[in-house]
Amino acid sequence: MMFFAGYSQTDNKKAMEDFFSGIDNVFRKNYLGAIADFSWAIKRDSGFLQAYENRGVAKFYLQDYRGAIADYTRALEINPNDYNTFGRRGWAKFYLQDCQGAITDFTKAIEGSLDAPQYYNARGQAKYYLHDYEGAMTDFNSVIKSWSVEKNQRCKAFYWRALVKIRLGQKDSGCLDLNRACKLGYAEAFKISEIYCQ
Repeated sequence: MMFFAGYSQTDNKKAMEDFFSGIDNVFRKNYLGAIADFSWAIKRDSGFLQAYENRGVAKFYLQDYRGAIADYTRALEINPNDYNTFGRRGWAKFYLQDCQGAITDFTKAIEGSLDAPQYYNARGQAKYYLHDYEGAMTDFNSVIKSWSVEKNQRCKAFYWRALVKIRLGQKDSGCLDLNRACKLGYAEAFKISEIYCQ
């Protein structure tokens, strides 16, 4: 999970001080302290977009997914074109097993994010859990076929596409994908490969 420090969107000096204290607490993994700091920043400036976003991140780390969703939603009310916040909210929904809601948010994130492969992978996983195997396969193929995708995202896509293929009865092809994920160093692929491909 990422967070965005960037430039502050408030003119309130005290709110900025609280915000940067919150960022420091996130780095120190003091998420309760970060939430308190971001909450103070929001009290001082109720339109402080980045304070909502980052408080949502701190709540996410504490597995308060509903609280994270509320903060991400408020941030999106302030800036409805923040595609990464749609992605963050999608993950919170995913962890609450709201796969359909996660798909909606990941789709929005894909529309404008520079990090689309991670959201294709995430959306594919949500589709997998909804038994939309063809839709999941399409998303994982998008990642695998991308020439600029990072190794970590490519190996995840091979892994998840393998699971889809195995579910669809395409064991041999699925095992080939698991082998590709293993060669890329994806630890989970080794475990599943031992179960299905020995």
